[in-house]
Amino acid sequence: MQELIVFLGALAVVAAGAGLIVPFRRRAQRGPLFGVPVTPIAAIADGADVRIQGRAVARAPLRTSPISRRDCIGFRLIIDSDGGGGDAWHRVVEQEEFDSFVVRDETGEAVLHGPFEIKLDPYDSRSENNLPPELPAFLESEGVPVNGSFGIACRFRYVETVLLPGDAVSAFGRATLEIDAAGRSRSPREPPLLCHFKGREDAVVIAGADDGS
Repeated sequence: MQELIVFLGALAVVAAGAGLIVPFRRRAQRGPLFGVPVTPIAAIADGADVRIQGRAVARAPLRTSPISRRDCIGFRLIIDSDGGGGDAWHRVVEQEEFDSFVVRDETGEAVLHGPFEIKLDPYDSRSENNLPPELPAFLESEGVPVNGSFGIACRFRYVETVLLPGDAVSAFGRATLEIDAAGRSRSPREPPLLCHFKGREDAVVIAGADDGS
């Protein structure tokens, strides 16, 4: 997504930037692949590099994001700490849990498989002085110290990305068509086929959806 690239839009993201307060719902960087025309899922040829667009649908039971506590298809959480003084930031938590999920348009469905590389629009913003009350308890559960070696309180910043059912999705990559009872037959004499996008050598990259801007 070449790399298998998946663009997901209208996604829930909680973010704090590198020492800067992130503006509410600031747009993530858009890649050049948004210029690729959208192909209806039902028209995809096996092995073709295509872009599709639709809505995210869960395939597995929803999980709960650690900080925002939202029921979601998957999440990614990154937390940095200054270690209790100084300007150097260090990563203390990096967690990611994403299931494969379905993209559905008006013509059919495609299944997206990880691994994923997460690049999404912020949903909310927090500075190190405006952190949610859920964060200290989570840090404690992860064994992350809240004070430095000299007893100075640590500052924290975090990014939590959450993919919700129903989020708008645009996906670009190499598609494969596999015989599957959950798929659709293109003629009475053909077996049902289901479209798959899989991250193997290259991760599936997830970013904000193309909204035409």
